[in-house]
Amino acid sequence: TGQAFYRALQTDGGKGTFYTLGSDVYCLFYKPAGEALSMPDPTECFHSLADYASLTGRRFEVGYAAVMEAFTEVLESRKEGLGGSWFTAPGESSKDAFMRRLKKSDPAYEIFKAYSEEYTEKWAGAKALSMEQAMAEMPEIERKYQLECQEYGSVLFGLSDEFSAAGKMEQEQLAKLADQGTLQAQIDSGAYVAIEGSSKITSAGDLTKAVEEFESSKDKSVDAILATKLPALDK
Repeated sequence: TGQAFYRALQTDGGKGTFYTLGSDVYCLFYKPAGEALSMPDPTECFHSLADYASLTGRRFEVGYAAVMEAFTEVLESRKEGLGGSWFTAPGESSKDAFMRRLKKSDPAYEIFKAYSEEYTEKWAGAKALSMEQAMAEMPEIERKYQLECQEYGSVLFGLSDEFSAAGKMEQEQLAKLADQGTLQAQIDSGAYVAIEGSSKITSAGDLTKAVEEFESSKDKSVDAILATKLPALDK
């Protein structure tokens, strides 16, 4: 997004370089000038995620947050035996570290392997952009990124039995509250927090409409995704 664009520039005063991996990758990458950035610590990453959730009107359940923080502390304890690293072995890329840990018996192994190979191929052909070129690319990239996020949500709730069942229960609860005329009060009190794009939904009518639109488009998105063929997985 535009906000992330300017935050990237702030890391080194705009002295670095923007890269594009092609028109089918809906984002730009920024490489700061100077030495490579160090790998952030797990606890630092979790705290940043939790802070972002709070700033957008959401928060983790207390028990979940405690477990996640304890888990990140365990990950960070690996540093002592890995020469200061907690994820990668010395000289190893994060991509290779992930693939090394992923069991070949995992049903998703071939998907991650194909993605890993595509990742390497894309970066081999990365194109550097001037500041003017990068800024000109942002409006279209941001538009496509928002569409991609919407499609991801549709596929997630359309294919996962767990999320689909939970989503249906929440939808029925919202419809019940709307019929009773108490949904607006729930939103005003913070009992329900709804986010659409980068904006917070504050109206019961807008929330009901958004849920109905999502449900009506979800199945179409799932059908389109399932019809997509990935050459790397057909080998």
